[in-house]
Amino acid sequence: MTGDEPGILVVALVAFGAGLIRGFTGFGGPAFMLATLTLFFTPVSILAKILVVDFFANVYLFKVCYRQIKWRTTWTMVIPTLICMPLGHWLLLELDPAWMKRVMAAIISTACVLMLIGFRYKHPMTRGWLIFAGICSGAVFGGTYIALVAVAFILLGPYDKDQGRTLIISWSFFAVLGFTLTSVISGTTGVSDVLIAMPGAVTYMLGTWIGSHGFRKSSEKLFRRAAISTLLAVSVFNLIS
Repeated sequence: MTGDEPGILVVALVAFGAGLIRGFTGFGGPAFMLATLTLFFTPVSILAKILVVDFFANVYLFKVCYRQIKWRTTWTMVIPTLICMPLGHWLLLELDPAWMKRVMAAIISTACVLMLIGFRYKHPMTRGWLIFAGICSGAVFGGTYIALVAVAFILLGPYDKDQGRTLIISWSFFAVLGFTLTSVISGTTGVSDVLIAMPGAVTYMLGTWIGSHGFRKSSEKLFRRAAISTLLAVSVFNLIS
């Protein structure tokens, strides 16, 4: 007995539900875990555990959609994200994480309302908008490990369910790699976090696999409703918690 068993069990149970969300929508799993695990762990230690849990599922989803990736669009958004990510990680360590979480949640909730009333811009994001989205997403992701800003930009666009989910997953893949490097260098992820999170990584992968198979059988309408509902629910929870 190590004394960490309750924490391991909590992470594993929450991770399974988060994996279902991540596999189906391509996002939302880490945000769900963050919203739930704040009841048990400190913000910095939560991000370390979520990073471990989400890493392998991130690689799996990237492999599944690899052939559908539009690399020019992806890199235009990814490069600014990676550049701005250390700023977000610094803000995580220096500023009040509750304040950061609520500001982000308010912005995302507004985007969700726009999506629910049917607002969508008619053309894919231009290079300038992709860069802007990457900058905003990098700063937020680096400080919270939440991809909701990038997701909101993409879901407001004219992309169908496959295009939108693929862009979300491809962006997330490189963002997670960048966050991993930043977290290891800064020392915010330790061996104890890895040990506690590994069982959760297994249940998360199982949930991700089940959710991914569910996505293939879903309609365009069901996917958008599930994605937007997930986005809104997590944002509102973070706003009021």
